[in-house]
Amino acid sequence: MISLLLALMTAEPQIREAPVPPVCAGPTFVSWRACAEAAQEGTPAYVLAMINLGTEAYLAGDMASALDYYDKGETEGFSTTSDVVLHTFRADTRRYAGRMDEARADARLAWGFLDGRPPTGTPDNLNQPIPTEMRGAILSIILPMLKDDDAAAFQRARDQYMALPATDWQTLSQRAGVLTELGEHEAAVAASKAALDLKPQDGLTQNNHCYALVEAGRAAEALPYCERAVAALPEIAPVRHSVATVLAKLGRCADAEAQLVIARRLEPANSRYRETAVCTPKG
Repeated sequence: MISLLLALMTAEPQIREAPVPPVCAGPTFVSWRACAEAAQEGTPAYVLAMINLGTEAYLAGDMASALDYYDKGETEGFSTTSDVVLHTFRADTRRYAGRMDEARADARLAWGFLDGRPPTGTPDNLNQPIPTEMRGAILSIILPMLKDDDAAAFQRARDQYMALPATDWQTLSQRAGVLTELGEHEAAVAASKAALDLKPQDGLTQNNHCYALVEAGRAAEALPYCERAVAALPEIAPVRHSVATVLAKLGRCADAEAQLVIARRLEPANSRYRETAVCTPKG
């Protein structure tokens, strides 16, 4: 979480000043929810509580709540700049909601930290060295958002990401997903296959390999992996989205839409699942 003493906030004169409630800081800190309830709306303590509640929701996988909290942390005339973690998580949350301009703005800030260019005035305690594993996780989130933004920055970020080691199951799966989003499909399939070799019966790994294959134009080959993933994880929205993508590529349009309906029910806030499957029925 982001400490009250570590947050860097730039405020216009109209931001309300107010004492920091005891439940928000120091030895009397209770929780960010208690802080939000005690703080006056629009004050620095309230904004910080919303940011941290957003991050708690993000880490719990509740993207809809994360977005709501992050939005409540945005006060007119008050901009909030914090550490690389906040900007990465908020970028991913905004991307999830389809708010790409805002997502890219946060991704640029996150990349600035990784690239040795934090926002002007960032205190040292918000600009600490970033361990390799954390650097890889951050890059995996922001790279797809940087792709259509600053070409030079994207290339530096990609080179940095690809130079990191990828030999374990988690890192290989992550890399496959990133490469798929970047359109580097054959490399994505190779990475997902390496992950699958390490966990051949895992439902999520089956799903990831299916999605890498279908995006590489190999839908018929992908389908059995997606079918096994759905059988293992029927209530996971990305799994339903993957099989919908495969079925659409195979011309099974009604089946594809049925799977998307389930994905939307499971994750109604995900902008990707609102899209209609592009499908041409096969005769």
